[in-house]
Amino acid sequence: MIGFVIRSIWRFIILLLGIYLAYFSAFVLFPYLDKRLPFFIAVVLVYIGLAYFGLPALIRTLRLVVRGNHIPLYATTTDGLPSDPVNIAVVAKSRRHFVQQMKQAGWYVAEKATLRNTMREGYAILFDKPYPTAPFSPMYLFNRTFDIGFQIPHGENQSPRHRHHVRFWQLVNRRQDHGHFRFWARHFRRFIKREETIWIGAATDDLNPFGIRWYNLQITHSTHPLHHRERDFLISTLQENGSIKNVSEVRAGDPFEIRSQQIGVSFVSDGRLSIVELKK
Repeated sequence: MIGFVIRSIWRFIILLLGIYLAYFSAFVLFPYLDKRLPFFIAVVLVYIGLAYFGLPALIRTLRLVVRGNHIPLYATTTDGLPSDPVNIAVVAKSRRHFVQQMKQAGWYVAEKATLRNTMREGYAILFDKPYPTAPFSPMYLFNRTFDIGFQIPHGENQSPRHRHHVRFWQLVNRRQDHGHFRFWARHFRRFIKREETIWIGAATDDLNPFGIRWYNLQITHSTHPLHHRERDFLISTLQENGSIKNVSEVRAGDPFEIRSQQIGVSFVSDGRLSIVELKK
């Protein structure tokens, strides 16, 4: 009861801070900049300050008390909000074996998200230029960001504007993972005993690079709501390459629906996970 009261008070405080932030941005900061800079530049600066600094700071402040914890059927954003559904698992002999089979099936390994690579990706998206190994934004499962990402650009110019992509987390037993390892280990006991590497994945299809995140107004990719289609596409590429030994399916949880990162898009999941065993 005490915890509920504290969380409720904290939410109310964050709400008041959010209202003040909106008021300050619209009626203090913008008029100040508008008098000194061209209108468009003033609008852009206020947007950047609000979307990339103000709102993320509020969300992180909220999470200091209101901590998210969920059945690990979806990955979360840096701010702890639901994002891409978990829909596939790949069992491989080793990381090297896994990467080799994905590459042979036509997938590119995503580069790490450094400042230089992120700027290059922004340029490729803005001008529709090829960048098949473009970095991914961080997503979290097991209380850590993904271990490896793969992508296949599609579209006329093969740019990061439109791409099949998937993030994978290796299933390892670590502390402070909110019990996620135990949750998934129940479904992969036979593979754990064989000491094979298990990779839990969230696959989605980026359709449009100019979506808006509903919770902080940042620019992001717009993804296809039928994430099962992307899972099936990934499996089909491995099948065409002759990489698959067996494909099975487990019921990981009840069907659920979550709001995607971008405004106007929701993911509907049947709670099922496809398990792909690669040939050795």
